[in-house]
Amino acid sequence: MYNIYYIGAQNSERIDFCQWPYMVTGGDLFDGEFDAIEDDDRIQGWERKITSKKLNIEIHAVGVSLEQAIDQLENVAEKDVLNTTPGRLYVGSSYMKGWIVGTTKDRWVQDLDSISNELTFKSDYPYWITEEEFRFHKQGSESSEALEWLEFPYEFPYEFSKIRNLQYINNSNYTASGFKMIIYGPCINPLVRIAGHIYELRTTLYDGEYAVIDSSTRYAKDRKIVKVKVDGTEENLFNSKNNESSIWEKIPAGLSIVSWNGSFGFDIILFNERGTPRWTSH
Repeated sequence: MYNIYYIGAQNSERIDFCQWPYMVTGGDLFDGEFDAIEDDDRIQGWERKITSKKLNIEIHAVGVSLEQAIDQLENVAEKDVLNTTPGRLYVGSSYMKGWIVGTTKDRWVQDLDSISNELTFKSDYPYWITEEEFRFHKQGSESSEALEWLEFPYEFPYEFSKIRNLQYINNSNYTASGFKMIIYGPCINPLVRIAGHIYELRTTLYDGEYAVIDSSTRYAKDRKIVKVKVDGTEENLFNSKNNESSIWEKIPAGLSIVSWNGSFGFDIILFNERGTPRWTSH
């Protein structure tokens, strides 16, 4: 049985559809179809347009009244809709970003202890995403010392593991992946090379500050680069990127060498996308 649940964007409230008072009974979450990009009566490529998914659930008066269970579900869903902030619908370790925009109940008369409910989930980025996280430590930290003699899973022409600040990232996806990179200060003009490609910000981060490069949206114009200051306020760094080397370049599938000068630490979260949820875990 897959664990299916929704996490609201507003307060990270969770609705678990595999635990009473809610229980999934069906739907089309595991179905998927790509849309053709056509030109001159020929298929030029494939994409996924705005998509609706159905989730059928039973709601029972278990632990709370039926009315309370219904209100809780619809309160969480409507807060995200009204704020136009997508929540996440999870199937196992994969999630799709979007909104619960419709609910169809089989009955609504009084004195019930259960109902059937069909939910409609709509997404403008209809990919199922599984995240992989990698951490790269500042030179001289205890964690970086522990990694100095790291053994790599493949044979290389020489021992990369004995060279400081030269590590690797292993993208388990079958294609290149978008990512979020978090760079921790203090540092000046942080630059990271992955598979030979340069990701660089021309800015200064002070102690306690960090920068976030987030490519987790469909269009480059909606992506963001921000500095988070010690007091939690954000500064837009979009114009601080190195325009000579695309900072949105996806990270290749498989093993890639990662190098930097070691003066700062950073994290990378890969967004591995599929048209349908994973049937297996990593």
